[in-house]
Amino acid sequence: MMLGWTRPFHVGRRISQEEMRSHFLLQKASSYLPDPYGALIRFNSEFCEMIDCSERQRGMAKTLVCLLGIFALSACGISIFFMLLSDYLSQAIDAIFFLFFTFVFAVVVVGGGWLLWRMHLRYDFFSWTYFPVRFNRVLGKVFVFRSKRLGGILVLDWGDVYWHIGTDESGEICTLRGHVLDGSTIVDTFSVGNFFHRDEVYRILSLWCFLEKYMEHGPQDAAPASGDEFIYYSTRVSFRNCLVRVVSNLPPLLVSLRHKLFFFYYPLVFSLVLTQWLALKSCREPKWPDFVESSCVSHAEGTFVWTEPERIGQFLSDDLFYKRLLEKESFNKSVFESGSGFVGF
Repeated sequence: MMLGWTRPFHVGRRISQEEMRSHFLLQKASSYLPDPYGALIRFNSEFCEMIDCSERQRGMAKTLVCLLGIFALSACGISIFFMLLSDYLSQAIDAIFFLFFTFVFAVVVVGGGWLLWRMHLRYDFFSWTYFPVRFNRVLGKVFVFRSKRLGGILVLDWGDVYWHIGTDESGEICTLRGHVLDGSTIVDTFSVGNFFHRDEVYRILSLWCFLEKYMEHGPQDAAPASGDEFIYYSTRVSFRNCLVRVVSNLPPLLVSLRHKLFFFYYPLVFSLVLTQWLALKSCREPKWPDFVESSCVSHAEGTFVWTEPERIGQFLSDDLFYKRLLEKESFNKSVFESGSGFVGF
């Protein structure tokens, strides 16, 4: 799901029919149990904070391939340079021939590396470790964290955002998205939470149900039952968290065959974990500007504050949280499969 990360959302256009249908679909999401589905990173009585759709792709396969491409280009360039240098020193070639082909291969190596950087690596390295979206229920505001290159912090009124379920170019991968509109023209777009396959749209509906109940009714309605009050995801940069992210993004079939494909699976996982860790270590922790932090100071100290985990899935060792998570997944999936709240999409 590179749309909205390495490829910008399509703006400056009118809302499509599918976006209209999925907008109305969200209004039927009240039949689902509220569940942030791994997108929540902070929660209190004043505001909650979510990740965006880029989180699952940071430092993954494309990053590894690009780094291997740069390594291969550099290795070939250095080898050819020393071959030419050896021939020049033995007087097998003259100085003009040596300088010309050294220049040509230098251009190929530097140009190829620059192209890979422009196409993908610049989004992973020396950026931000994650891109949060903050929902302040007291002020009714949505704060979208973005780099200055993409326009900086976006501040919106909750009621002015056109919420819908967006898809990628194939129509198979979906995310919860918000449009900023000028009449019926889209002027800006952002995403909230993870992306899922079209057959898992119930997870996006449950995420929307969580946000809607939190913003419209309060934190107690976003976690109506015992076992709901926990945060699954951790943005802390560690090898353990990188391992969880990598394995959760691999095809289930590959994970199930890991023992049979031992000599392929584990080197691949180790390479991806190391790549993601290096990418995230090069990045800075996102820091909201003072005007956002000052507007989100909690006035009800200690109320509805959920503990943030050090590692992904830390609190699932508690049976209460784990059983409740399975219960919500089973219920929401059954609602989805029965067709309730899923007409017209």
